[in-house]
This record gives sequence, structure tokens and C-alpha cells, in this order.
Amino acid sequence: MPTAFTGTDYLFSLPMILLTLFALGILLIDLMLPAKWKWANAVTALMGIAFSAGGVAKIQYALAEAHLPGQMALRQAILIDHFSLYFFYLFLAGAALSIFISVHYLELEHEHHGEFYSLILFSVVGMMCMASGMDIVLIFIGLELMAISTYVLVGFLRSDRRSNEASLKYLLLGAFSSGIFAYGLSLFYGLTGSTNLMMIRQRLEHQMLANHDHVSAITVVALLTTATGLLFKIAAVPFHQWAPDAYEGAPTCVTGFMS
Repeated sequence: MPTAFTGTDYLFSLPMILLTLFALGILLIDLMLPAKWKWANAVTALMGIAFSAGGVAKIQYALAEAHLPGQMALRQAILIDHFSLYFFYLFLAGAALSIFISVHYLELEHEHHGEFYSLILFSVVGMMCMASGMDIVLIFIGLELMAISTYVLVGFLRSDRRSNEASLKYLLLGAFSSGIFAYGLSLFYGLTGSTNLMMIRQRLEHQMLANHDHVSAITVVALLTTATGLLFKIAAVPFHQWAPDAYEGAPTCVTGFMS
């Protein structure tokens, strides 16, 4: 197994790398900007989204040029195909729209701009890791990066009691659902000895064939706990009780981004 990343690895992770660099850059630039220039952080965030979208387009062109439907990268940790590229564009478009409508809103609320836009970009990085992830560790890290960023965004209006309450409820339920999801993933790892989704599928198939197509009880528990954790995260019925409070208390632009 190669010990160093290749050019393909860097190319396929370019959209996430660019967003991370711009998110960190916004935090540094925000420290040097005077109050009347804080809106410039939004421009920097939009530039990061534009560069990231350019990276996605470059990947799409490289796949089309090689006549490939998709390709693995980062030691089979991510799979870049038409499915993941579609969601990359969707995430970037949603983030750009949220940033557009947040500039005037943050000025009215007298809140800091830098942290807000950095959290938006970090959240998109987490979403991209989930959409392209082929390793359960990377998927979980992406989920938590997205979730933690969203927890802070929901409670971003520090002087608003409803925003603080919504953030706390969202944090507690999010931590609970993350624990359930992580427990399900750990069961899959214990059953198969691998964190790669393709290897997990293959080894579960072999176990089913060895057991004459019978699914073990542990496999059922792993499926149920993983699905329950995800259903909590996406606010699917009947695990949607947290959504009204979080959406109502969050800043309007954050509510749109979460939706």
C-alpha cells in the first residue's frame, strides 16, 4: 500500500481543502478588519465557495476525460462519482444562498461575521465528507463536523434566549443521536473487521451465505441503531421532535441553510 498521497488524491479532495483554507483564512482576516469592513468576510466566503465549485468542475472534467463513472481516492476513503458531485454542487449552492441573505441580517443583529461564515464553510466540508465517504470513520467525522458547526450556528444570537435554548436542545439530542449512530458503526466494524463500506458489504454477504441467508441478530441491531441515528439527524418522522424548536430559535439564514 502506498504511503504517500498521489496527485489524484489531492485533486479529488481539492473542494474540501479549499473550503477549509478559506474558513481558516476568514477567522484570521476577521481579527484585522475594522467593524465597518466586517461584511468583507462574506465576500471571502463566497470566493471560497466559487473556488471550491471550480474544483468540483475540474474533477467532473477529469472524470469525463477519462471516461470514468467514478473513482476512489485517499486510499479508498472517498468515492467521487456523479452522485457525490451533484451533492457537492447542491451544498455549495445552499451555502452561497445562506451567505447572501445573512449579510444584512447579521448587521441588524450586531453579531460577528467572521465566525459565522467560517462555520458555514466547515459545515459544508462535513457534508462533502459524508456525501463522498466510503469509510465509516470519515463519514462519522464529516457528520460531527457538520453537526458541531450547526450547533453553534443555531445559537449564534447570544442575546436571544430562544436561540440559546434551541442550540442547547439541538446539542443534547444531536449528541444522543451521534452516540446511537457511532454504536451502530462500531457493531459493523466488530462484525466485519473493516471500516470500508465495500469491505463491510462483502463480508456481511459472506456471513449471510455461510448462515444460509439468515441475518444475525447483531447485524439487525447494527442496522437499526445506524438508521435511528441518521433519522434523528435528518429529522425524519418519528424522530423530528427537536426540529421545530431548533428551526424557530435559529437565525433565519441558518434555518434556511439547515433546511
